[in-house]
Amino acid sequence: MYARHSSNPVSLSYVAALRGVTPRQPGESFSYADLTCAEPDLLACLAASNPEGRFFGLVADENARAGAAANAELRGVTNVSFLAGSPQTLLAQIVAGSAALPTLDYLVCDESAHDLTAADRKAAFAVAEKLLNPCGLLNYSYRAYGSDDGALRFLVRELAPEMDAQQAKEFLTEVKKLGGAFLGKHKDIALKLDAAIAKQKPDEFFEHFASGEAHSGSFDAVVALHPRGFTFAGSADIASNYIELSVPAETQKVIADCAKSALYEQVKDYALDRTLRSDVWVRQPVTQTGNLATLFGGFTYGITRSREQVPTSVDAHGKHIDLNTPVFSKLIDLLALMPAGIGDFLSHPNGAGFAATEVVGAMQILVACGIAQPMRAVCMTNDITNVVQPRLVGGFNRYLDKMPINGGELYLSSAVLGGAVAISARDALVMQALERAGLANSVSALLPELERLAKNPAVAARVMDVAEPTAEIARDMIQDVVSRSIVQWYAYGLLEAA
Repeated sequence: MYARHSSNPVSLSYVAALRGVTPRQPGESFSYADLTCAEPDLLACLAASNPEGRFFGLVADENARAGAAANAELRGVTNVSFLAGSPQTLLAQIVAGSAALPTLDYLVCDESAHDLTAADRKAAFAVAEKLLNPCGLLNYSYRAYGSDDGALRFLVRELAPEMDAQQAKEFLTEVKKLGGAFLGKHKDIALKLDAAIAKQKPDEFFEHFASGEAHSGSFDAVVALHPRGFTFAGSADIASNYIELSVPAETQKVIADCAKSALYEQVKDYALDRTLRSDVWVRQPVTQTGNLATLFGGFTYGITRSREQVPTSVDAHGKHIDLNTPVFSKLIDLLALMPAGIGDFLSHPNGAGFAATEVVGAMQILVACGIAQPMRAVCMTNDITNVVQPRLVGGFNRYLDKMPINGGELYLSSAVLGGAVAISARDALVMQALERAGLANSVSALLPELERLAKNPAVAARVMDVAEPTAEIARDMIQDVVSRSIVQWYAYGLLEAA
């Protein structure tokens, strides 16, 4: 089981909180729209995971809208609506006062897989300007460069013409320090750079980038969004907001020296060897605070992997983080069992003797390292001691009973996580059997499904190790999955006692 990161409101608010932006408080109503809704089912799952929110998805045409709405109705999701059209048509409706959208707290625009036209991109930014509330968050995902060397090409073309001879030589040294990840993959460019440095002839290196596209989508985003009243808050990929964990020490210094440069984000793109970006922008005016309890105390945190799968240390570009220290060890022990907030941990026996600031700092490191993640709530009602007749929680998840499972991952909604949880086909089959027949009779519910899958060996191989399923195989499969996963299923609100 793992969390599917799909621009969920909790993660976006957490990113903004890292920049001091006061987050929405748990339980407050909000509105959320996706202007490039390529996966309506996933948006419905997000809506089911955040019952206090109203969700809107813009799909390509009326057929897509009708299909998405019908599927949401089948799965009992009532707080999601779908609109048909493009960002341009939506903007025209907003201007005319006929758009079926409220003001928004979150807006998503994702063109990382399929580019928008220039007109649709401009319209999407205009929609963000018109509809997002103060402190509202725009999550804009896109391909920042058309080629692997795009960031370096852009920096060379922007900076080299303005340099004197000495500055150009220093620039080559900085390019080498910044480009460890990129140059390691592009040996030809690394050789040209080393030769130009050795001969003290920067122009020989610059000539390599004299032709071809030199475009930066991240620079274009700044140019487009700053005048519309937006401030950059960080990357939706939480780990990449921590430069000290993302690049070597010598690279960190060069990046820090560029902090006030207009090309700071492009320098980071090159250092991180990043062509795809998922940015979080906040709508002005912004309410900010330095109070850690206000910024991070309202989030819940959890670890979706098992305790045994959590590493004992993390090494990132020469920085060693020992996760066996008391505060880390106690946090991981609890969070791998069930999600908890900062206050929950401090009031738990595991939190005895730790200061709140120490716990907040340790939690941020666990999130930055991708071990823990911010979540929406703590599951308070489920009884994990009663597994005789577990039931899937909510209409979205109960639809699993009606679905033929044919391999591959499936998504379930989690009001604890505040987003989609991905489960394997093997786990889904066991959950389906538990929903249909309870634990005592689950073998009789699972075996027919395994026999159905056995007719397609390629599919069957994804969930079982034998060609001919038997009752014993079904029983072993249920025992394995239940012993490994059922506590987390209850903790994340996927199951409840009937």
